[in-house]
Amino acid sequence: MTQVIENAFLSYGKEDAPVKVEVFLNLACPYCATFFQTADETLTPYLENGQVQYVVKHYDKPREMLLYGTLANAFLDYSDPQRVYQLMKDLFAKQNEWSESDSHSIKRLLNEEYGLQEQPENIDLSLKITAEAIQRQVKMVPTVFVNGKEFQFPVELDANSLKREVEEAFG
Repeated sequence: MTQVIENAFLSYGKEDAPVKVEVFLNLACPYCATFFQTADETLTPYLENGQVQYVVKHYDKPREMLLYGTLANAFLDYSDPQRVYQLMKDLFAKQNEWSESDSHSIKRLLNEEYGLQEQPENIDLSLKITAEAIQRQVKMVPTVFVNGKEFQFPVELDANSLKREVEEAFG
C-alpha cells in the first residue's frame, strides 16, 4: 500500500512512488538553499522515472532569521507547483541578495521581478504545515524525511547520504 503524504501541496514525482522524500524548509535559511540544490541534483532522475515522490513543505517557523522566507512564501501560488519549484530554485540561488533586505523591498522584488501577488490562501496552508511540523516535532529547517525516517541536514544527511538513503529505501 502506498503511503499518502499529508500536506503535499508542493509535490513532485508520482504520488504512488515507492520512496517518499519530504522536506520542511524555509526560503530564508542558507542550509535550506543548499539542501534544495542538493535535492534537485540528487532526486531528479528518481522523480523522472517514477521512483520518488518529493514533497516540499515551506515551514513558516516563527524565528527572526526566517521571517523573510515566510514573507516570500506568502506570494507563492501553490496551484502551480512547477512554477513554485522554479521560483524557489531562483530565490534560493539569489538568497543572499534579498534575505538581508527589508520587507518592502522583498515585496517589490516578488511583485516586479517575478510578477507575484500575495496569496491569501497560503495562510491556511502555512498553518497546516506548521501544525504538522509541531505534531512531528520538527525543530529546525531543513528537516528531511525519507519514507518517514527523519534526518537533519547537513548534520545527519548530505548529498551522498541522501542518495544512499533513497536507494536503500527501494529495498
